[in-house]
Amino acid sequence: MPWPFDASADAESAAAHMTEMERRMRTFPWETTPVGPVAGWPLSLKSAVRTVLDLRLPAHLAWGDTCIQFFNDAYIPILGDKKDSALGNDTSVTWSEIWPVLAPMWERVRQGESLGSDAMPLTINRYGYYETCYFSHSYSPIYGASGRVEGILTTFAEITKAVLGERRQAYQVKLADALRRETAFGPTLKATIRLTSEYFANANVAYVELDEQKRTFAVKEEWKDGIETGGAQGTLPVDMLSPRQLEALRAGATLCINDVSTDPECAAVAKPCLMLGIHSVVVIPLKDGDRLHGAGFLYKDHPYRWTIDERTLAEDLARRTWEALRRIRAEEALREETRILELLHRAGGVLASTLDLDTLLQSVTDAATELTGAAFGAFFYNGKDANGDAYLLYTLSGAPRDAFASLGHPRPTAVFGPTFEGGPPVRSGDITKDPRYGRMGPHHGMPPGHLPVRSYLAASVCSRSGEVLGGLFFGHPEPDVFDERSERLISSFVAQAAVAIDNARLYDLAQRAARERESILASERAARAEAERHSTMKDEFLAMLAHELRNPLAPITNAAQLLKMPSVDESLRLKAVSIIARQVRHMTELVDDLLDVSRVTRGLVKLENENLDLNAVLRSAVEQARPHIEAKNHTLAVEAPGRPVVVTGDRTRLVQVLVNLLNNAAKYTAAGGRIVLRLETEAGQARLSVIDNGSGMDARLLPHVFDLFTQAERAPDRSQGGLGIGLALVKTIVQMHGGQVEAHSDGPNLGAAFSVRLPLASDQATSVAAPRMERRRHPVSPCTLTIVDDNVDAAQSLAVLLREQGHTVHVFDGAIRTLASPDIGGTHAFILDIGLPDMTGYELARRLRREHAQASFIALTGYGQARDRDLSKQAGFDHHLVKPVDFRALAEILAQLPQCGPGAAGVAPEAGKAGASGPRLSLSS
Repeated sequence: MPWPFDASADAESAAAHMTEMERRMRTFPWETTPVGPVAGWPLSLKSAVRTVLDLRLPAHLAWGDTCIQFFNDAYIPILGDKKDSALGNDTSVTWSEIWPVLAPMWERVRQGESLGSDAMPLTINRYGYYETCYFSHSYSPIYGASGRVEGILTTFAEITKAVLGERRQAYQVKLADALRRETAFGPTLKATIRLTSEYFANANVAYVELDEQKRTFAVKEEWKDGIETGGAQGTLPVDMLSPRQLEALRAGATLCINDVSTDPECAAVAKPCLMLGIHSVVVIPLKDGDRLHGAGFLYKDHPYRWTIDERTLAEDLARRTWEALRRIRAEEALREETRILELLHRAGGVLASTLDLDTLLQSVTDAATELTGAAFGAFFYNGKDANGDAYLLYTLSGAPRDAFASLGHPRPTAVFGPTFEGGPPVRSGDITKDPRYGRMGPHHGMPPGHLPVRSYLAASVCSRSGEVLGGLFFGHPEPDVFDERSERLISSFVAQAAVAIDNARLYDLAQRAARERESILASERAARAEAERHSTMKDEFLAMLAHELRNPLAPITNAAQLLKMPSVDESLRLKAVSIIARQVRHMTELVDDLLDVSRVTRGLVKLENENLDLNAVLRSAVEQARPHIEAKNHTLAVEAPGRPVVVTGDRTRLVQVLVNLLNNAAKYTAAGGRIVLRLETEAGQARLSVIDNGSGMDARLLPHVFDLFTQAERAPDRSQGGLGIGLALVKTIVQMHGGQVEAHSDGPNLGAAFSVRLPLASDQATSVAAPRMERRRHPVSPCTLTIVDDNVDAAQSLAVLLREQGHTVHVFDGAIRTLASPDIGGTHAFILDIGLPDMTGYELARRLRREHAQASFIALTGYGQARDRDLSKQAGFDHHLVKPVDFRALAEILAQLPQCGPGAAGVAPEAGKAGASGPRLSLSS
């Protein structure tokens, strides 16, 4: 009987060729184990052990509650370093690392169930390190004599190499497919790292790039078991490798460390590596020519013995992937270079062909933003307007204009200042972490609503003369988007852009100069046409003026001849005097009209404003215009509201406006016509309208009807008369009151309407000024008067009139004779002309006042401007009258002199003031 049925050591039944495990079992001290001496084994155990020894497949028998182990020679390789302690030992002790997996299955077998599996993975430690192995096995129950399961028989087939080979082949197929399918660097890298992490289970797989300046490995991708770990964009210090290890990588050698904590080469860096979770690691160098570009990292968070197969596979995969990535990167670089060249070519074409500055600035911004790869860009341009004043213009690309509308323009901060000062380009991988960022208030960083900027790049745009034209600014929400290449590209581009902008500005200047020349020529043509029109109007006006002045001269001449006739009787004499007085008054009105319109249009008239009821102004105007209206038998209708209409204005001037309009309507309306004077209010304004059914106006005349010297065409008899200045005077006076004038006519012979709009007083309840009181006439007592005028006729005729009033009058035609005469000693008032031949009236007044301090001095001159009145006042004159003098005004002045009127003490001051400034005469057109 074979062993263990025959337990004697030298039994004849012993086989000639025993296996190693049978020899060991024969000599093993089983009496020291729970199963006891071999002689006492039950038949079921002996049969099971014999079966295990006879099997050529790896076989294992666990007997009893303590799982005492028996196994054959084929099982020894599975045990590895555990082979010497496994025989006769408890299975749960030998395979403690996988017992949590085995125990539940064995419990089922103890219940009589047979189990099996194919390619079952088990992570075992048989050589002092953990490794994942794959087994196909069968668990069978062994029954004892009592019918109870006494043991478990296991047969094995380790298929680790086969499983890993299949997995490696499948992985290589997937990797080849990924390398073939992906054409961009980023997706290719991500796909290969993911697949590698799926293959090397429980290991972190990372791709890092070496930054020599920062002495760091920048982690670009990191995955574990097919899932991203979130370690990308992180960094690993180069110092995690010893100098010798780093040199080995530079030489192209792979580093393989099973346990960082025990490896002598890692003694100096073990602690930081362990803190990073790197306990075992394979580092595969990735070189670009002779330069170490980066590395593939394969590491676990526990000690691990990397097999030669794993290391070889990792090296092969890393280098295959790296070659593919280098090829893809080269293709991407070529495509990017082609794109940049095409973009530069296209941008150059735009820069060369565009001369419109606004279009050019936008094109520069768009091209530069695309060139740098920025998410958004802006060009802040320092421009100058037509007056040479500076202004700041900006264009945007990749962002709406309202993104900057509320932010204002960049300030000269530490970040922006160098760009606007013409400094070198400013580049920051993350502007929010830049030490120059956030140093100025009020925001100390990005203001609310600012675009999300992390990567930042800016470049000055300077002209050939060195002038800073502005700055290009670029941003991206991701960090580290711009690199040295971006900076070089934009530096080259801004030089081209500056030349194009210089050319556009020169072109703009040329265009502006051309437009200015054309504008000047157009202005000259318009001015020439206007001058010709005014020249024609002036000629017509002079013809009218000559006619208007000759008309009264004829009856004056005839009346003078009549007075010379010896046979003239008293009635004829009075008639001649009346004709002369009437015609002289007409001529005086013409001259006063000219002087008044000159003063008003040149702004020399000061309004005496007060709150007025326009109803009263209407009544005064109607009274003054009534003679002209009644002379042609017109019907005048006055339409006014029954309530006060209050405006702020000069009573006299507003009456003058209405009188002119009424006289104008009477002049151009045929006898028996109808005139309407209407007062109404609307939208805070008072509207005064004069409407007639007279000759009307041609449409061509309407735009110029308020221009100076403009009149409708006259009949050959010039029966309407006038100088064509009345409406110009109306317009100017109304504008001085803050109002507007309008004229309307449906055409010739269809009547006309003239309207005046005046703003109502702010408070309609404001008290209205009472009408001015008429001057009271005062009795004149005889005075001694001296008249000095080189116009002898004028002086003598005035003297005759004064003598008729009872005054004593001395007449002189020059200043020297006056000063030398003894007759002027008792003079109460001197009436002096200003334009004397031998001395000005101003100087004569100053000399006479030294000797006649009590006398009054009255200037009688043809000069009536404000400056003339100021000069006469400075020379010592008390009053200033304009020729031809209104004798009533002169008499009023004389009546106020202390020497000429016993009632002078009772004269009202207002009357004296009015006399000093001369009478106001209403004008008619």
